[in-house]
Amino acid sequence: MSQFSGSRPLPAISGTSLRLVALVTLLLGLGPLLSSGARPEWNAVGLRAVGSLGAQEAPHGDRRHLHGIVEDSISGRPLRDAEVSVEWTAGAQARVSRSRTDGNGRFDFRDLPASRVRIRVRALGFAPWTEVVDLSNADRLLTVHLSVATTVLQEVAVRADTLAERLGRVAATSTLDAAALASTRGQTLGETIKNLPGVAVVQFGPSIAKPVIRGLNSQRVLVMNGGLRQEDQQWGTEHAPNIDSFEADAVTVVRGAATVLYGADALGGVVRVDHAALPDTGHLRGNVAVNAFSNSRQGALSVGLEGADLSLPRIGTTGYRLRLTSRMAGNGAAPDYYLSNTGFRELNGSLALGVHRAWGRSEVSLSRFSTELGVLRQAHVGNLEDLERAMRTEPRDSAFSYAIGRPSQRVSHSTLRSRTVFSLPRDQELELVYGLQYNHRREYDNHGPLRFRNEPAFNLKLFTNTLDLRWTHARWKGWRGTVGTSAVAQGNQTLGKAFLIPGYDLWQGALYAQEELGLGRFSLLTGLRGDVISQTTIAFADAGIRSPAGTKSWRNVSGSLGAAYLLSDGLDVSLRVARAWRPPTVNERYAQGVHHGTAQYELGDASLTAEVSSGVEASLRHRGSRWQADVAAYANTIDGFIYLQPSEPVFTLRGTFPGYRYAQAPARLRGLELSSSYLPHARLQLSANGTLVRGRNRDTREPLFDMPADRVNVSARWLGTRSSLGAWHLGIGSLLVRQQDGVPSGTVYTLPTAGYALLSLDAGTTGLMLFGRATSLSVSVNNALDTRYRDYLSRYRLFVNDAGRDVVFRLTMPF
Repeated sequence: MSQFSGSRPLPAISGTSLRLVALVTLLLGLGPLLSSGARPEWNAVGLRAVGSLGAQEAPHGDRRHLHGIVEDSISGRPLRDAEVSVEWTAGAQARVSRSRTDGNGRFDFRDLPASRVRIRVRALGFAPWTEVVDLSNADRLLTVHLSVATTVLQEVAVRADTLAERLGRVAATSTLDAAALASTRGQTLGETIKNLPGVAVVQFGPSIAKPVIRGLNSQRVLVMNGGLRQEDQQWGTEHAPNIDSFEADAVTVVRGAATVLYGADALGGVVRVDHAALPDTGHLRGNVAVNAFSNSRQGALSVGLEGADLSLPRIGTTGYRLRLTSRMAGNGAAPDYYLSNTGFRELNGSLALGVHRAWGRSEVSLSRFSTELGVLRQAHVGNLEDLERAMRTEPRDSAFSYAIGRPSQRVSHSTLRSRTVFSLPRDQELELVYGLQYNHRREYDNHGPLRFRNEPAFNLKLFTNTLDLRWTHARWKGWRGTVGTSAVAQGNQTLGKAFLIPGYDLWQGALYAQEELGLGRFSLLTGLRGDVISQTTIAFADAGIRSPAGTKSWRNVSGSLGAAYLLSDGLDVSLRVARAWRPPTVNERYAQGVHHGTAQYELGDASLTAEVSSGVEASLRHRGSRWQADVAAYANTIDGFIYLQPSEPVFTLRGTFPGYRYAQAPARLRGLELSSSYLPHARLQLSANGTLVRGRNRDTREPLFDMPADRVNVSARWLGTRSSLGAWHLGIGSLLVRQQDGVPSGTVYTLPTAGYALLSLDAGTTGLMLFGRATSLSVSVNNALDTRYRDYLSRYRLFVNDAGRDVVFRLTMPF
């Protein structure tokens, strides 16, 4: 793969390591691909293997194309993951072809017979739909409208496709499908999900947004990208997930501890980024997306191609997907001035290959994320007087520019992913996932001896190997679930001239099980996990800094027990208790230096012990034809809660910075989350959600640092359809944030705590015909009144206001 701007080639790997990586990749990914050239097809009896597609094709004139979209009959919202089947008769044999709708609700069947076929559509929560379609004379394009249906738990026949979906029966979860994601394309992952209940972001200007779930972030919130845990130095609050947002087909947020399935990093929750399944039918097709943002004059371009007409030697018909994305932005703008040196440049690419066979399915993908971004210049100053002046006055060098000067960061992230799922008898599955990730982070100073040299002050290289094996077993005495094991081998090199954390090696192994039992209206979910984690640090001694070598190991158990009960059709209640834990990370134990992106001096504590969390949550869900609502309440006690305590400013050769040190105390977090939507009219949709978090140090009875302020999101959207526009909408919304009065008395720096209100507007269509293509087009306005404000979680809150008005244009066209 070509090297992107600002990146360096991968470091040399020994011959033995290279052969090992090649062997593992071959066994996990390419081995199953080579095992059969057969292509799966369904008949009246079940799944059977037939010859390759090319051997079965009839003359083109005798084959037909059936495609379309599945929508909610009330809201017009496209329905993701609906099961679509087409049935016909070939001679005396009944034939069936099956598929699922993508994130835009679309389905696509090719090479169907020129005859009458029956199409059936099913989706969880909707009444089944069936119709006979005549393909004798021409291809057909269908729009399927599904009506909402209520059902008791034991009548749900559609099986959850992922572990997180089963967890969602008793835990608080929120999902953004492709239609919802379309309104946030071109932004960071944190910006994409920040308006969900229970979610906030730690913001670093326009280029960095870190997810916060129930008051917890960074090493307590795990990001899963395409089934693989994202390992990109996530311990830093300004180290945003290195993910191309255009790759996402859906994003699911699990709020609360999910350590049984995902490990210690999921103590606060999980952000799961799902990719669309690779196609197994059809020729080359794709889409182009163009975004423009007025605030930072950002432009984004993403082009995706996919198909299933690729024939590889000894493999046969293969599905594929290719995507290239570029983003570029200049300085962001507050209402009264530009935020100097906050532009960024980003270039991403990915390639995925996969097959569907009688034995199951297998995919191999390679992706690379690369970005160069500026860091707010006002946050990096030379002495104490400059620091105090920067916190008191507005920036003086307020001008727009695309140039990225010092201080700045260059980050690249490369991922090799292999996922194979074997279909076993009695609806069982065996899943094997291997990932190899390489993250390279370089940070450049604007003060000190390196300010005139093209040499990073902070240079980290992180190598991560992960292996997961999961077995979803057949139902046994009413129980159905998953048993799995996972392993992580990680190495970090610290190569820069400045020091923040030492190099280290990390080894982790785990065994876990999660089981579900359905008893009529009652559903029970329980799980148990055991982890062993070993952390070895490498000695560092230079420039007056001493960081010792050593090995520390932890062993502990996580567990959860949850129950859901269907009170009546469309109304259920659930209760869950969970125990979770996580060991302190290397930065919490050994940090000693300037954390470049946060512009603060951090000092670790090697004596920190593991955090242990005990939590309980209850939720109430209502699903009706016009009104839907979710209410969740939780209480979480964390023994040994690790946090950054502000201290006096620290003077270094690189400048003067606010001081922080890692400390530990028993803590309690409580909160309430509300989410609802109402359809008073077939064309009008009203939505609201709210989040309340309270964190308290149980020793001092003081509030915890960096807890999100109370917030409410309200919106109204008018929906309609026109032959010339397709499905269109007009919307208005507001974010209301209450004053943050839960600030510890020991805070050294005066933090902004005032509340604020932001107005947003949007309009768009998903079916505008341009050049003969059904095009999605939208225009939105964020902070429409250009309100001056500083969010309590903004890391630039001491220096500048947050972003002002932003007009965003988005266009997506298929081809």
